[in-house]
Amino acid sequence: MQKFIYLLGFGLTTSLAVAQGQATPAARYLMLVREVDASDANASRRISLTVIAPDGTFRTEELQVEANKVSKKAVNASIARFTPDSTNNFLRRQRYIQNIVHQAEVKKLNELSAQGWQLVSTTQEAQTIRYLFRKDGPAN
Repeated sequence: MQKFIYLLGFGLTTSLAVAQGQATPAARYLMLVREVDASDANASRRISLTVIAPDGTFRTEELQVEANKVSKKAVNASIARFTPDSTNNFLRRQRYIQNIVHQAEVKKLNELSAQGWQLVSTTQEAQTIRYLFRKDGPAN
């Protein structure tokens, strides 16, 4: 009986050691960085969306949007309802450009989410926003 208890204890100890020895899949991280360079006083903006992959590679998409070249029809068509004299055309164009930036940003966030990435944190510093994503599981 004593040998049986020792054998049972050895079996339990061994199974616990093996269970602890199995590595859990490492988490991988990805970063999306959105930068807006609005240094031009003529409302021209250079926007970049950079994806930094877990292996260190990066891919940058650049958008250059000039508010002066957006037609008044396009700007007014994007406004659901406005009151007379609420804003001038310059401010409406600026808002339209901001919405284009947000639209590109949301498309990229949805694309990453569809790939299984989960948003962990967001930080903002001036015109730069950084999104940190995490994906659990084996490395692809």
